[in-house]
Amino acid sequence: MSFLSNLSTAERGRCFDVLTEVAHVRTQMDLVNWLRGGIQHFLPHEVLVAAWGDFQSGAIGHEIVSSLRGVRIPKAGTSDLVAPLQALFASWRAAHKQPFITPAERLNSALAPALQVGPVPSTTPALRSATVHGLRDVRGEQDCLYILLGREAIPEKTGAAALTALLPHIDMAVRQAVLPGTTTSQAGVRVAPVQITISRHGPGQALPDNGMTGRELQIMQWVEMGKTNQEIGTILDISAFTVKNHLQRIFKKLDVYNRAQAVSRLKNSHYAHG
Repeated sequence: MSFLSNLSTAERGRCFDVLTEVAHVRTQMDLVNWLRGGIQHFLPHEVLVAAWGDFQSGAIGHEIVSSLRGVRIPKAGTSDLVAPLQALFASWRAAHKQPFITPAERLNSALAPALQVGPVPSTTPALRSATVHGLRDVRGEQDCLYILLGREAIPEKTGAAALTALLPHIDMAVRQAVLPGTTTSQAGVRVAPVQITISRHGPGQALPDNGMTGRELQIMQWVEMGKTNQEIGTILDISAFTVKNHLQRIFKKLDVYNRAQAVSRLKNSHYAHG
C-alpha cells in the first residue's frame, strides 16, 4: 500500500497542503518555516542535513538547516562531515537505497562545530536519531543524501514510507531556497558559494600546470553546483554546445572522464581555496 493510502482524509489534506507550500519556498527562512510546519506531522525532526556530490571521491557539498531555538548554523566546510556522510551513503546503498534509521551519534561529533549556541542558550535535548534517504540527480550527475536528525526516532515503518514519498519535495524545497551566502546572477539563477578560485584570472587567460583557462574554471564553478550545460550557457551568455566543447577540453586537460571527477580533481589542486 502507498503512503497516501494509509492516511486518513484529514491527513491527506494536511499532506496536500505541505506539498503545495513547496512552491512558495524561496529563502532560507521559507525553508526553515516549511520544515517546521506541517511536514513535522509526518517526519518530525530538528535538523536537516542535505549533502550532494561524488561520495566515493569525497567531493561533497552540504547544507545544514535547523529551527532549533538558540542554535545558529554558520557556513561550515565539509571536511569534518565528509567521512560520516560517506559512511551513511555507503549504508544507504547497502540497504538497497531504501530509507533507514540509525543513531544520531554517527553525525553528532562532526556536527558539533557547526551547531553553535547563540546568545540565548539552547535547552534542546540531544539529537538521538537520524533517518537517512537519498536520490540520484541524473541531470547533475551526482548523488544526493538527506539526513533528518531528531530527539526521537521516526517510526521505522511509517517514517520510511513518508520519507520515500516526501523526499523529492524536500529536495525541491532545498534547491529552491536561497541559503546563507547565496547570490542571484544577472540571469536570475540562484547560486551558492563555490570552492574553486577564479577571481584573479580572466576568461581567456591561460593558467599554469595543466593550462586551464579562466573561462574553463568559471564553467567548472557552475558544474560543481550541479548546473546543466544549458543553464551554464544561459548564465555565461554562451551556447550549451560551447559549454560542452569547453568541458571536453577540461576533461582532457585533467585526464578525467566525467564532471564529478573533474570537480574532485580541481578541489585537490592549487586552484581550490585552502
